[in-house]
Amino acid sequence: MNFETDKLEVFLKDYAEQKKIPGMAVCVTGPEGPIYQKGFGYRDMEKAKPVDTQTIFGIGSVSKSITGTCLAILESEGKLSFQDPVYKYLPELEVPGTPREALLVHHLANMTSGIPPLPTLMMSMTCHTKYGPWVDPGIVEMGKRMFRSKMATAGEIIDYITDSDYEVLGAPGEYMSYCNDGYALLNAIIDIASGSTLEQFAHDRIFAPLGMTRTTFSIDEAKAMGNITSLFILVKEQLYSTDDWDEAPPYRGAGFIKSTAEDMSKYYEMLSCDGIFRGKRILPEGCVARQVGPIFPETPEIVYCYGLMKRVFQDTVICEHGGNITGISAMCGFFKDRGYSAAILTNQSGISPTAPLYAIFNMLLGLPLDTSQASSSPHGDAPDNPKMYVGTYISLESVPQLEAEVSLNGDGELYMKYMESEGKLLFCDTTVFVFADGKNPIDQSANVRFLMRNGKAWAIRLGFRMFQREED
Repeated sequence: MNFETDKLEVFLKDYAEQKKIPGMAVCVTGPEGPIYQKGFGYRDMEKAKPVDTQTIFGIGSVSKSITGTCLAILESEGKLSFQDPVYKYLPELEVPGTPREALLVHHLANMTSGIPPLPTLMMSMTCHTKYGPWVDPGIVEMGKRMFRSKMATAGEIIDYITDSDYEVLGAPGEYMSYCNDGYALLNAIIDIASGSTLEQFAHDRIFAPLGMTRTTFSIDEAKAMGNITSLFILVKEQLYSTDDWDEAPPYRGAGFIKSTAEDMSKYYEMLSCDGIFRGKRILPEGCVARQVGPIFPETPEIVYCYGLMKRVFQDTVICEHGGNITGISAMCGFFKDRGYSAAILTNQSGISPTAPLYAIFNMLLGLPLDTSQASSSPHGDAPDNPKMYVGTYISLESVPQLEAEVSLNGDGELYMKYMESEGKLLFCDTTVFVFADGKNPIDQSANVRFLMRNGKAWAIRLGFRMFQREED
């Protein structure tokens, strides 16, 4: 089959220039083999070292897919069950107001534990990362003094979840909210269930069989391999670079794997083919079904499975995930049961390579590259009672806390401010809006869903994270 890779290349070049990305690597594969492989830009501040598809990048939260696959392997071998209560492995863990037997491995893996966004990952990174000149060292030191723990182990995360004062989102299984802590706990469960470590288990059962020779959890190993990118951060139009990577020891499988576009495209191609890679079975039969199979609905709206987000577009089941930490912005995905995969890795913080990934999917489906894949679109009408949405919604994921302020502007339209973005909330349907922040094109990840209780919103899900309404 012929694909319009020349048009794709123009799209990718324009995207990289628009976002001012120093370096980017892209790999697209299908049943016919490699379809498109290209490196763009540079991996060093001096622009002397070009990026190619074997350049090592961080993959951020794309790592969660690999954690999910490890869990599926262990379940297929009878070493754990997604229906096991978490206390079977982590008896010290208690979630406030939640019966111990109600919290299952399943809930940690599909982000429905009821644990709200907490500052634990930020605490761990702050205490274990050497920050560059773009960060005020006084603020870092002040933060460290505020923290009661360095979050160096899963045990410290368990203590924080068990003993801290916060309001759970709901009962396990009731609400989905992105939770890095759940994946840190899953890392510890894999260590116990495998009788090894997550790192060794992933290497032996996924990386080595697939020939992912340039994929590792260890930054020291990655640097020893060579052809590794520096990390770039754009702050107030000034570009900074560092070779000091984020570290957060207990969150290793939540966001700290290092890999290449070629290695990641192999991995996703294997998942796309039900655990078989180019004629060789890599995963036990049924593993992929455990991870993204029929227990998760197939709808145009994204559903979080086990380390992968699943949706339906053009009668095609698409599974994908992104990642974004310091000097890392990544998006990878595949067409379920069709053999097509794509990996986009960049070396700059703060961008979401959703647009180029969706352009690749559109190319594979024979559609114009800019075809919208949004599950909800604004239609010009207004909600009947916009005042029920007005309020300040908070997340404890950062210190100070993150706030999303929803108000009515002078024209009576809903308006939201969040971090450095602000703009209108455009009504789609029921309680779903699109956040048009004026700086970025509207995409699927900009959806805002309000959760209602007693005639007003008590929380919002912004992207995939829940923010709870501050008391009036």
